Amino acid sequence: MSPAATRVMMQKANEMTAAYFAASIAGLVLLLTTAHLANVLLMNSSSRGRGILARIFINKGRFVRGTLLRKVPLFPSLGHGLIFTVYIAINIILLLQNLDLSVSRNWAKRMGWITTCNIALITFLALKNTPLAFLIAYSYDRLNVLHQAAGYCTILFALLHAVLYIITDANLESLSDLLELEQIMGIVAGLAMLSIFTTTFLLKRVRYEAFYMVHIIMFMLVIISVGMHRPDFGTKSIYIIIFSACIWFSDRLLRGTRILLNSVSNRATIYPLPQGGVRIIMRRTPWRTIPGTHVFLWLPKIRAIETHPFTVVSTKPLEVVVSSQDGFTGDLYRLALKRPGTVLSASCDGPYGTLPNFANFDHVILVAGGSGATFTISVALNLIHKMPSDKAKPVVHFIWVIRHHDMKNWFEKELAELSISPLVKLTIYVTRTLNATNLTNEKQASNEPITQVPSFGKSDADIADPEKLTSTSGSTSPQTFSLPVMLGRPDISATLRDIVGATDDHERTIVAACGPESLMREAKGVVGALVGSSGRSVTLHCEQFGW
Repeated sequence: MSPAATRVMMQKANEMTAAYFAASIAGLVLLLTTAHLANVLLMNSSSRGRGILARIFINKGRFVRGTLLRKVPLFPSLGHGLIFTVYIAINIILLLQNLDLSVSRNWAKRMGWITTCNIALITFLALKNTPLAFLIAYSYDRLNVLHQAAGYCTILFALLHAVLYIITDANLESLSDLLELEQIMGIVAGLAMLSIFTTTFLLKRVRYEAFYMVHIIMFMLVIISVGMHRPDFGTKSIYIIIFSACIWFSDRLLRGTRILLNSVSNRATIYPLPQGGVRIIMRRTPWRTIPGTHVFLWLPKIRAIETHPFTVVSTKPLEVVVSSQDGFTGDLYRLALKRPGTVLSASCDGPYGTLPNFANFDHVILVAGGSGATFTISVALNLIHKMPSDKAKPVVHFIWVIRHHDMKNWFEKELAELSISPLVKLTIYVTRTLNATNLTNEKQASNEPITQVPSFGKSDADIADPEKLTSTSGSTSPQTFSLPVMLGRPDISATLRDIVGATDDHERTIVAACGPESLMREAKGVVGALVGSSGRSVTLHCEQFGW
């Protein structure tokens, strides 16, 4: 076979590789959609009054679901790990299929096609307005771990593509080809990917805003440079890059349009709260916003080109509580402290997030660490507002772990409402032990029962939830109600086991957690064990989000 015919055959094989990649990912999404529908069926199913075969099916399904919730190394759950394993298998199979393995240039070209396909995939997984939110009830925040894992693989594929080509050109003594414009653009794309990889480890935890800006700029550079690396429409790979650019730009355009529309006659009023908190009251609420979802708030006076995620607790009006850290929230807190009641131009994009129907469950266990209560309070309030006053269920178990006693003032009005509801069993744990004088003063000021509980040895840093944002409708007036406050760190695993163990076999329970990663891991571990061993209907919802 002539060299020209060989090139044509390899080109067609690589084009088919891209088609198979798209079909495989679509098939995986279809499989996950089917699994989601089956999970919904299991969540809404009770074993009471069922035949023996139906009970076996329900219990086996719960066992599988509990197993998939188990934590595994590198991933939030076994389910995430299995999805990633399937993804890796797809890439390896497509890398090797219909390829002459004896020719290094063929390896290099195929690796380039695999890289290009994965650029489209990671772009799709990064969309805020993702169709997967409707298909599998996973919004962008819950897809982020898969976006990161696929991103690392994409960078690895790109580096292997470059190394194989350099080795091939070196063997052919044609390294001068690397000075061609198209090859230079490929080098630029590789360097941009390495910049993303490096800043992920250097900046993400310490300077998230800087990391995010670098991430976006380098992504755009990757798209442009890869397009210029293979600009020939005859080779077809440029269409994959155009598709990636179009879905990313469409997502940004939709978000920008929402911000523009929601900016009309919109204002935000800010007030300082104890322990670095800030309350933000918005004049307008975006359409379809419900408590428990979140919006991206834009405050141009603080950051002109940034938006930040906030959980919505109340929509009439939309109010937000911010736990200040560095960067945006730190600047916001300093402004609120300096000028309480300041009115700022504002807008928001959203809502985002997928929530289960908590009213379908008999028991709702809400667990929050630090400012993670912004989510759990929104769920609890929305639930008791929807329920008739004479209804005995669902029973809401509200557990909040905080560092400082006066953090309760962030949600004073909300906690008062929850404390008098017959549906709610509320407990607050304060992990920072007060000295005797301060403890006496706080008891007298709030008239609250304080109980000492043992410490279970986790660090205080685990309770702090960085920059978790929410909305509320609280006030800062003096406290006139009593709350069950306990000193020390709770054993969350034992608490969840006790609550679930006290339920009837036919009752449905959901555990919703929001807070630091350690809290999420503990909740996932105990729920997975409970579902797998007890056979009860226990569902888990973890709320985490970011840019």
